[in-house]
Parts: sequence; structure tokens; C-alpha cells
Amino acid sequence: MALVDETSNRGKPVLDKWSEIEARLSRIVVDHVMANPEGQTPGLDSVELVRGYRVIKCDDQFSLHFLTNVIGKIQNSWEGLKLKLIPASEIPRRPKARIWVANMEFDANQLIPYLQAHNRSVPMTDWSIIKAEAPQRHSRSFLLLITEESLEPLEKVGNKLQFGIKKTQLKIFRSANPEEEQDEVDGANELLTGIQLDDTESEKGNQ
Repeated sequence: MALVDETSNRGKPVLDKWSEIEARLSRIVVDHVMANPEGQTPGLDSVELVRGYRVIKCDDQFSLHFLTNVIGKIQNSWEGLKLKLIPASEIPRRPKARIWVANMEFDANQLIPYLQAHNRSVPMTDWSIIKAEAPQRHSRSFLLLITEESLEPLEKVGNKLQFGIKKTQLKIFRSANPEEEQDEVDGANELLTGIQLDDTESEKGNQ
């Protein structure tokens, strides 16, 4: 199951509060296990990210029922956030884009903040870098995870963003073919196991 914000159906609000949510859920599980030494215990694993959504894997039906009940009890515990569980198969796909920029020294973590500051008509709040690709002689390229809401503003500027002294073209990916989807997340960790998404694709991102 994926944990989302019910008001927006997005995963980022959950990620922003995840340390608090994880601590709260862990306390509930620990208290339940200690209070029921001979009873059934929930088996849960929340280490995975799928397309920017926090996924909690359940070992069995009891664990799923336990998690569902707990989320129902604490869903309104954070101001501006309403927790909701959805099947992992319902995690929405997000468009991707490749951008080529000048091959200069800079902190890759500052790429998106800089692009937003220099291209204010394009919303980039939830953009993230999927992969910093090998630098070429005259350019560097990055694979980005962008948002649906940014597509129309990008189209209005011809899918070009100002970077330094030039406007650089973005290549937008909407296809779901496996070769492209494999690039959607950083492959530093194992892929998800035990979850079958409808499109047979599952990815794990950085925590």
C-alpha cells in the first residue's frame, strides 16, 4: 500500500512529515506487540519509495487490516495533511524530462532551485533529479522527474528553460516503456519485491 495525502492524492506531503509519521506508527506497533505477547503480530516494511510515494508492504492480511485501522485513527494528526492508503498499483506515473546544461562546476542539488529561480512561470515544487548523467565535452545532462502541472507552462515556453546565458531544450518523456521507466529512480538500492504493479514496473528511490 502507498501512503498519500488524501486532499491532494500526492506522496510528497507524506514524505515531508515521514519522520514523524514513522515514529508514530512504530510506537503503535511496538505497544501492540508488547501488549499481546501471545497474539498475532503485524509484519510491515516501509523502507521503499515508488515514484516518490512511501510504500508500506504488508506480510499478510492481518498486517494490512492492522495498518488500515491505524492509519484511520491517526489520519488527521498533522495539520494540513490527511493520511490515506491506496494500492501500490494506483500510484500515478509522473512525466520525466532530460535537460542539457553547460558543463560547468556546480552542486547538482542546486539545479532545480536555480531553474525555478530563473524560470518563474514554470512550477517546479515537486521536481526532483532522477539521475545525473555522465558529463559530455560541452554539456551535462540530468534526468528529471517533473509534474503534470508543469507540462502546460513548459509547452508555453517551447519546452525551453533559461540556464545561464542560453535557453536549453527539455526532452519530455510520457512513454511507459520499460527502458525509460527503468531510469525513473536512482538504482542504488534493490528494486521492490513482493509488489506487483499493474504495469509490472516497480521502482525504489532514495530515502
